[in-house]
Amino acid sequence: MPIIGWLHGKLQSYIHHSVRTYIKNTVKDPDVAKKLTPDFPMGCKRITPSDSYLEAFNKENVHLVTDKIKGINKRGIVTMDEKAHDLDVIIYATGFDLLGSVNAFEVSGVDGKSLADDHSDAPRAFYGMTHHLCPNYFMMGGPGIVLGHNSVIFIGECQINYIRCGIEELLLRKAASVCLKESSMDSYQDWSANEMKNKVFEGDKFCTGWYRNSKGINWTFWPTNLISFWWHTLNFDCENYMFA
Repeated sequence: MPIIGWLHGKLQSYIHHSVRTYIKNTVKDPDVAKKLTPDFPMGCKRITPSDSYLEAFNKENVHLVTDKIKGINKRGIVTMDEKAHDLDVIIYATGFDLLGSVNAFEVSGVDGKSLADDHSDAPRAFYGMTHHLCPNYFMMGGPGIVLGHNSVIFIGECQINYIRCGIEELLLRKAASVCLKESSMDSYQDWSANEMKNKVFEGDKFCTGWYRNSKGINWTFWPTNLISFWWHTLNFDCENYMFA
């Protein structure tokens, strides 16, 4: 483990040095280059590679303004330094409602309990697929399976296999329902939180990312690698479920 940590530190230092050097050599204005240089670990925020983004700041009609916005008037934007920026078009890109996408429709589980209420501001699902409040309920692309380092398509393929195995098991047992045990959900959440510790995706007070809620909890990402997800979902683990 110490060797892995040492290699991680060396790799981070190398990447950060390379990025800083590239920005400095690409953007002509030193002040603009400084503003464009990240001051947080790679992966703390979403990586957005581009072949033309940095070069655009060398154009005369492109200006980088990092001051906070005080307000919008009929001519454009006013920043906190009281400077008015006259604009023809404002692209109001403030992101999207991540919680809203998870609770896109009403789901009522056991005893009429709302899945949205259980989710609160940190939705959860067993390997992003099942929930203890919802018998015979499988979902794909649920909480805790987003990736910041690979293709989520493979995650989907693993989930399809897991769900198929679950349905086959239900039919073989001639059961009417299959439901995740609440204790299994709790154990899984504890494991996931522990695996996320000390990873860049967990973030810190100096870096905010779309995958964490206001409390800093990362409920969106799969905490380890793709091989581990494949292994965990290779078979339907019946011991974590109740059949009736």
